Amino acid sequence: MFVYSDAYYAELRDHVFPIAKYRLLSARLSNEAGIPQTLFIAPQPATEEQILLVHTSQYLRDLLGCKHTERTRQSEMPITKEIVEAAILNAGGSIEAARQALRPDGSGICMNIGGGFHHAFPDHAEGFCYLNDVAMAIRCMKEEERIRKALIVDLDLHQGNATASIFQFDPNVFTFSMHQEVLYPKKERSDLDIGLDMGVGDERYLELLTDVLPKILDQHEPDLVAYLAGADPYECDQLGRLRLTTEGLRMRDRTVYSESCKRSVPVVTFLAGGYAMSIWDTVTIHYNTCLEMMNHARTPGNG
Repeated sequence: MFVYSDAYYAELRDHVFPIAKYRLLSARLSNEAGIPQTLFIAPQPATEEQILLVHTSQYLRDLLGCKHTERTRQSEMPITKEIVEAAILNAGGSIEAARQALRPDGSGICMNIGGGFHHAFPDHAEGFCYLNDVAMAIRCMKEEERIRKALIVDLDLHQGNATASIFQFDPNVFTFSMHQEVLYPKKERSDLDIGLDMGVGDERYLELLTDVLPKILDQHEPDLVAYLAGADPYECDQLGRLRLTTEGLRMRDRTVYSESCKRSVPVVTFLAGGYAMSIWDTVTIHYNTCLEMMNHARTPGNG
């Protein structure tokens, strides 16, 4: 199951964030993988009440007004009505994807073809992130009493600094981030951080992941895994110096899904980052994540 809207797209001109990847991935899933339209769910924009579960009212007012203030100007994105509306819709998509993953009669897995904006703090924007959709999705699922405990598995190139900060004192949300250490952002403290040296490739990366992830799942016993499947640990990414291959990243995805599914833990997936020299490489990495997700989906209604 996928959550997606063409309205996730907003004009960014020559910005390094490849926002066209959302449309390209959706089209490839339809045309190449044969995913029927019935498996694509259209999101609703996040409500102000949902946004305020994570973000401050003052920051939200600035954002809705597209105001350049100390709270919005830390973003590396332009601030326009179109971009803000896309961010709000994207956050709503992440909330809906979490709901779909948790449906007792569903597949136990869902992806927002978007999301993963893990640098947005409660009171300010940062990086390419205006709204922390990951934190919003978890807070909404807790508010709706669908879950008690969650595990964030953040395998983007960059540390999930804002989600680590947001949940720092919440014992029911375990934050795990494996990222390039010497790189943006200024680090916050996750429950488990694995900061990687430049040049780390498939073998060492997968060795670390396969060692720690089962232990976290067994010790924390989450009701939901929130998986940030960033494409930017890729060896040809413009912003990073990790050296994972396309196949290594697919094995990373397989590890997350297989270990979660072994324990019958639903997984909601967010695309997060990806800045390869060729947008087609980024789309292929995300596409492979989709294939691995579908390979691990349970048959709806059969548990």
